[in-house]
Amino acid sequence: MRTTRKKLAAIAGGLAVLAFAGAAFAYFTNSGSGDGTASVGESSEIALSSPLVGDLYPDGADVPVTVTISNAAGSGAQYVDTVSGVVEDSGTCLGTWFEVDDIVYQDTLAAGASDTAGSNVRMIDSASNQDACQGLTLDITWSSN
Repeated sequence: MRTTRKKLAAIAGGLAVLAFAGAAFAYFTNSGSGDGTASVGESSEIALSSPLVGDLYPDGADVPVTVTISNAAGSGAQYVDTVSGVVEDSGTCLGTWFEVDDIVYQDTLAAGASDTAGSNVRMIDSASNQDACQGLTLDITWSSN
């Protein structure tokens, strides 16, 4: 008889736990609404750089250059369309005596990513004395979009 009472007590205890557990999951439903805010970041400047390009001569051959395109400062992906380069004047050596091929990049760089692309630089024949450029190291200013 004791065994039967123990079994009945165990069953009753189990049923009580199940009834309590069922009560713990009871709930009502309804709809709701509210307001929140979101802020959008800003683009960061794309960094462009290249190593020294040399040696250039009046009406000489194209000299290839590799340009690094970097979104290192960006917190989001940024699209880069065309990268252009301009050789800067140095004294009486004129930047207009040089041509730099545009890079049609047309790709997106992820935040923190960088890539490289090729271009060519040439010194054109200005039909004038270009001695002012001999031995100089000239700056190329790169820009994008």
